[in-house]
Amino acid sequence: MVQKSTDNYRQERETRRRAYMTAPSLKQQFPTVEQLVLELIFADSSGTAKHSPQTHTYGPAARAYFDVPCPFSSCLGGGFDLSRIISDMLSRRMRTVAGQLHCHGWQDRGRIGERRCLLELQYRITVGYDALLDA
Repeated sequence: MVQKSTDNYRQERETRRRAYMTAPSLKQQFPTVEQLVLELIFADSSGTAKHSPQTHTYGPAARAYFDVPCPFSSCLGGGFDLSRIISDMLSRRMRTVAGQLHCHGWQDRGRIGERRCLLELQYRITVGYDALLDA
């Protein structure tokens, strides 16, 4: 059973890696964006784990890949996809958006299908637009 779980985690990492490698650059997908900053805070309602906050800064050449893996190493099938939120934000020409999401992966390696992760992500996304292209 442990080998099967290990294979599942390996497959999930490989799927994410491939998606990242095929993602277009930020400039290709969103030409008017000069910089995009994700500020992420993870909150565990059970209080059993503390995760460090994360900040990700994307410039024009960065890949437009906004799928954040769950920081619980044992979480399978979870994470936080911010792609729709960012696309919606940029289509509305917004500069800042904040909110929260919950991980719906499976937290316990030995009991997949029994216990959801439910880690909370509190996010703040800030965008800087290229002044010449934003007109």
